[in-house]
Amino acid sequence: MTPHEQATVYASIGPISAITISCGKGEYSDPGQVRELQTLCDLIGERYCGSPASPSGQQELFPGSGIFISSFRLAAMNHASKPNCMRLFHALFDHFFTVEECQNAVPFGRPGNNPSGKEGKQVLDRKKVDGILTYVLRCATLPDWEPIEEAKLKKAFVNKCRARAGSKE
Repeated sequence: MTPHEQATVYASIGPISAITISCGKGEYSDPGQVRELQTLCDLIGERYCGSPASPSGQQELFPGSGIFISSFRLAAMNHASKPNCMRLFHALFDHFFTVEECQNAVPFGRPGNNPSGKEGKQVLDRKKVDGILTYVLRCATLPDWEPIEEAKLKKAFVNKCRARAGSKE
């Protein structure tokens, strides 16, 4: 085929009945390709229908997490933090938790009752905490990222909550 000839494949989102390839000299149809493309379209449809709807311009922090963040923001955080996982943790924590959420809160455990009758500390959104922890630990296994221990990240969660609880922003 010369550079001036065009090849066009016609397929619809519904069932594919035929594939026509136009090469400028004639049309060709391949039943094997029809079956392969139909299978591919079916798989794409299942994947698309089975995934939760994400807000426009948003992506899940990682598949199945249910935590959404701007694709551009996440890419910027990764770029600015690389290779330091602790920097990435701080950026994600600051994005997902406000100062108000951290007031009188802990990242792990359960809500507590203070024996003096005062209300105990609240627990941060467990889904967000687990999502950040999982994402940062996964990044730590990738090339060009410095490894980090889970215990160190958990301690950073606790320290971040304490630091924010003391701030009056």
